[in-house]
Amino acid sequence: MSFYKSHISLLFASIFILFAGSAFAQTEVDEQLALQFYQNKEYDKAADLYQNIYDAKPTPFYYDYYLNCLFELQDYKRAKKFVAKVARQNPKNIKYKVEEAYILQRSGNTSKAEKNYNKIIKSADDNRRQYVELSEAFAARNLNAFAVKTLIKGKKKRIEPPLNMELALLYYKIGNDENMVKEYLDLAVSYDKYIDVVKSRLQLIITDPAKDKSSEALRTELLRRTQKYKNETIYSELLYWYSVQKKDFELALIQAKALDVQFRENGERVFNLANILMSNKEWALAVDAYNFIIDIGPESIFYMNAEMRILDAKFNKIIEDENYTQEEILSLEGDYKMQLRVFGKNAGTSQMIMNLAKLQAFYLSDLESAKELLSELQNIPNISKKHKAEAKLQLGDIKLFSGEKWSASLLYKQVEKENKNEPTGYLAKFKAAQFYYYVGEMEWAKSQLDVLRGATSKLIANNSMELYLLIQENISADSSYDALSMYAQADLLQYQKKYDLANMKLDTILNIFPHHPITDDVYFKKAMIAMDEKKFLIADSLFELTADYNPFGPLADNSLIERARLNDFSLNNKAKAKEIYQKILLDYPGSLFTVEARKRYREMEK
Repeated sequence: MSFYKSHISLLFASIFILFAGSAFAQTEVDEQLALQFYQNKEYDKAADLYQNIYDAKPTPFYYDYYLNCLFELQDYKRAKKFVAKVARQNPKNIKYKVEEAYILQRSGNTSKAEKNYNKIIKSADDNRRQYVELSEAFAARNLNAFAVKTLIKGKKKRIEPPLNMELALLYYKIGNDENMVKEYLDLAVSYDKYIDVVKSRLQLIITDPAKDKSSEALRTELLRRTQKYKNETIYSELLYWYSVQKKDFELALIQAKALDVQFRENGERVFNLANILMSNKEWALAVDAYNFIIDIGPESIFYMNAEMRILDAKFNKIIEDENYTQEEILSLEGDYKMQLRVFGKNAGTSQMIMNLAKLQAFYLSDLESAKELLSELQNIPNISKKHKAEAKLQLGDIKLFSGEKWSASLLYKQVEKENKNEPTGYLAKFKAAQFYYYVGEMEWAKSQLDVLRGATSKLIANNSMELYLLIQENISADSSYDALSMYAQADLLQYQKKYDLANMKLDTILNIFPHHPITDDVYFKKAMIAMDEKKFLIADSLFELTADYNPFGPLADNSLIERARLNDFSLNNKAKAKEIYQKILLDYPGSLFTVEARKRYREMEK
C-alpha cells in the first residue's frame, strides 16, 4: 500500500513540476510579446498582457510598464482602479498616494492633483525615511517642485542625519547648481562631521570637465561666503581646498597666505602649497610662496628650506619657461654663490652646484667656470653615485655645447658603462646615440636607439623612438643620409645657439633637396629656432607652413599646437588660437594634444 501511495505522490509532483514549468515558460513568452507590443506602440495589446504579468509577478518594473500603457491609452479610470488596488496592498508605502494624485493630473485635473500633493506633504510623519521616499516618488514623476518642497519641510524638522545631502543631490539632478552648492555648504558649516563627505561629493564635480558650470557655481558661492561670513573659517578652508583641487593656484596662494596669518601657522600651509606649486611647474607662484616664508624670518622652521628651494623655483622658471631677463640670471647666479658660501660645497648642495653650472654655461657663456664646478663636484666626499653620474653627463653636455664633441662622447660612454641597467645609464646611452646622429653616423645611432625604445623610462623610450623614426624615415632614394646629415648638423648648431649657421644649413637642404621627406622637419626646426630667438611672427608663419606642407605628416599636429600656444600666450591673438585649437579637435581627433586643445577651447568659450 505504501508503495502505491509513494508512486501516486511522485506522479502528482511530476505533474505539478510539468505545469509549473509550462506556466513559467508561458510567462516568459508573454513578457517578450508584451515588450514587443509596447515598443511597437500597440499599447492596448501590451496593457492586457502586462496586467496578467503583474498579477503573477507584482514588481515595480511591471507596475511601471502596465501603468505607462494605460497612460498612453488615456484610460485613467482603469489606471485609478489599478493604483488604488496596489495602494491597498501596500498601505505603508506613501508613493501610491502620489501616484493616485498624479493620475488626476494626467487626466487634466491639475488643480485637484496639486491640492492632493500638498496634503500628502502636510500629512508626512516626522520620519526621515518617509520624507526621502516621498521626495523620490515626486521626482520619479518629474514633480520636482514638490520633491524639493518635501525635503525642505523635512530639513526644517532637523531630522538626523540632516536632509541637506538628499536635497543637494535633487538640485543637482534638476540642474539647480546654485542651490545644490548652498545645501552642501550649509551642511558643512552646521555639522563638522560631514565636512569630508561634502568634500568627496564636491570633488566629483570639481574634477569633471563636463561639470564646469557646477564647479563655477561652487567657486562663486565660496567667494561670496568668505567675504560675507569672515568669522566662519570653514568657508576659507573650503575655498583653499577648492582652488588646489581645481588647480587655480593664484587663488590657492591668496587663501593659503590669509589662513597662514589667521591661524599663525608660521609658514607651514604656504610651504606645503609651494611644494605643490613646484610639482605643477608653477615656478613664479612658487617663488612668491617661498618669499612669503622668508619674510617671516628664521623663527619659521621652514625658513632655511624656503631659502634653498626658492633658488630651484627661480632656476626652473628660467630653464623651462624661458621667460627671463639677463638681470634675473645674474641675480640668480649671485644667490647660488652666496648660498654655497653659507652651506659649503658638499653632498647636500650637489644639485645646487649643478644648477649653477648649467646657468653659467648655457645662459651666461661662462663655460670655464661651469666646467670647473662640475669637475670639482666629482671629488666631493660622500656624493651619491646618481649625482656624480648626472654631473658627468652635464659636463658632457657643456663640452658638446662648446664644440668639444668627442670629449662629450667619451663622458657619455663612461656614465653608460658605470651605470648599466639604471635610468642614468639609459640616459647616457641615449646621449651617446644622439651624438652619433649629430656627427652623421646614422646606422650606429639607429642601432643604439633601437635598444633604447624599450627603456623603462617613458621619456627616454619616447625620445629614442622619435629620433629613430627621424633617421628611418629620411633615408634618401639612393640609400644615403646626405640630407639628414645636414639636418643633424643644423640640429647641433641650434643646441649650441648658433642660430644663423643653423638656418643657413637648413636653407641649403631646401635648395639642394627639394621635396625630400625631411622638408617638413626642416620647416618645423626653423620655426623652433625662431621661437628660441623670440621671433614669434616668423615662428607663426613657419608652423603654419609645416602643417600646410604635410597635413597628414607626424609633425602636423605638433605644428598646430605650437602655433596655437604661440598665438594664445605670446602674440595674444586669442581668436586665431581658438580657431587652431578647434582645428586640432576636428581634424586630428587621435592627436596627443586633443586634451590640451579641448581644455583651452572650453576655457575660451566661457
